[in-house]
Amino acid sequence: MKKSEYILEPAEIVWDGKNPYSPEYRDVYGQEDHLIQEKLNVFVKPFAELVRDIPGNSQVTVCELGLGFGLNLLLTADFWNSMPKSARLNYVSIEKHPVSKADLKKMLQFLETSNKDQFISHYPIPFRGQHVIWIQENVRILIVLDDVVSALSNLDANVDFWFLDGFSPAKNVCMWDNQVFKKIRTLSRPGAKALTFSSAGKVKFNLERNGFKTKKERGFGKKKEMLRAYLGERWKPATIIEAGFTIVGSGLAGLFCAEALIKRNIEPTVIDMGVAGPSFIPQLSVFPLLAKKAEPRYLMSLAASEYMSDAPGFFRTGLTSIPGAHGEKKRLREICDLLPDSLMLETKKNHFHFPRAGWFSTEVFSKNLGLTKKIIKITKLKFDNYWIGSSEKEEVFCSKNLILATGANLELLPDQLEIKKIKGQAISVNTCDLKNVMNSMVTIFPTVGGKSVVSGTYQNSSTLQISSDDTNTLLGQAEKILGEPLEIREEWVGLRASARDRTPIVGHAPKWEGLTKTQRVRDVKLFEPGLHYCLAFGSRGATHARLYSEQLISKILGEPCALGKIEQEILSPARFFIRNQVRS
Repeated sequence: MKKSEYILEPAEIVWDGKNPYSPEYRDVYGQEDHLIQEKLNVFVKPFAELVRDIPGNSQVTVCELGLGFGLNLLLTADFWNSMPKSARLNYVSIEKHPVSKADLKKMLQFLETSNKDQFISHYPIPFRGQHVIWIQENVRILIVLDDVVSALSNLDANVDFWFLDGFSPAKNVCMWDNQVFKKIRTLSRPGAKALTFSSAGKVKFNLERNGFKTKKERGFGKKKEMLRAYLGERWKPATIIEAGFTIVGSGLAGLFCAEALIKRNIEPTVIDMGVAGPSFIPQLSVFPLLAKKAEPRYLMSLAASEYMSDAPGFFRTGLTSIPGAHGEKKRLREICDLLPDSLMLETKKNHFHFPRAGWFSTEVFSKNLGLTKKIIKITKLKFDNYWIGSSEKEEVFCSKNLILATGANLELLPDQLEIKKIKGQAISVNTCDLKNVMNSMVTIFPTVGGKSVVSGTYQNSSTLQISSDDTNTLLGQAEKILGEPLEIREEWVGLRASARDRTPIVGHAPKWEGLTKTQRVRDVKLFEPGLHYCLAFGSRGATHARLYSEQLISKILGEPCALGKIEQEILSPARFFIRNQVRS
């Protein structure tokens, strides 16, 4: 594997018994034989004292600089078990050199916590970016694998407590630089606290020059002193938003938005508009969109693919891509050289395998979610302190928050989104014992109940008529790949919504009249109250919709966002309007 922008260099660990040492930073991860006790005394116990009596409907955000072996994370989550179930912990941890899973397991064998196995099983592959993990019902983890300055610059969060747990300031200079403390100040809520093992003058000076008041406390073990810091304002936790939600659209995006809300004990109203989309096809592919350069859109596609790993209805069978064109073979081989075999490998010439990919069943997911849907066509929306949706004859819903997740119903959407309808067709054929997804001119799925879905035709059309030409194309390509005659069992046709740049549209609906002088997406300040979009996923909905829905809900509810600021701009509903305006 070549050096890659996708993958971070792992931490090199030298073990002295139970004690890990970093040759790169010439420093230990904590005091010898007392690492867990040190984390408890420096970070977890002081944090527990400060939050123990908060109201039940509160959410608290911790941001840790230096994930290490996840000890602070796991010990803090363990303490949170004693808090009311209605109180939520958001835990952000930033790490530039993640430890290997083998080293993680070696360290955590000495730790007894309720979430250890869950954390290990969801520990991310070390590709750059943000990784969301739920380790218990009211504890949400955001692991950011990146350089600390880049990570903090892109982080969209409001932080209550900072755990400053990098290596020694004398040996890890970048972690304790003033530009880091500037970003800490920017991301802090009023009254935020900072905890650290360090008592170095540089740390004290940088905290104070960025608005924190500092106080020296008795240190732990060999450390005589340590610092605590406070912003001047009185701290109180954020209140969890409990406003009502309605989701128009019951395809992939609508279902995943509903799941994200239900995780937070919010029951949305879901409207099924009755228009056939791709979600009803029994098997849908899940694998990342990648390129030679690890741009944000490809990193977040990789993160989205990984976030599907524990979704009910996801089957990790692997996917083999068999490109036909010479240029595509060359491109995939170059990408393959940049990724570890656990993500992508060439199994034989021009056969590129994605071991962590697979397929998704919307039916299994929907049954697991157990939603009751209203099946009715919404013809009119209006806002009067609440969003009101009506059919031709009656008012259907009244809601503080409205999520439009129905790209196939363009009559409810503004022209500024520039969405078009794409007709797609699929068939099922008789197969026997196909184990993994095969992707070439068409996609052939593993055998389930003696048959496999074959999909992969696209037309700029809004008709829902089955095309015999498309059926013959699907059948012919499947027979060519499998090398045998096949019998058609079923046929489907549906409409996908696709944006002009083939990237989903996810975010707060802007006030279009307020954008006339706006030159950049990041400068959009005026939004329609309570109106949000989550749509235009095209053919990649099963890969992207779950994480991007999680992003939308985390943003609405004031949590640390699943995606960074740059990624949010890529998905912004305002992007086409602003681009057109700048060009003209």
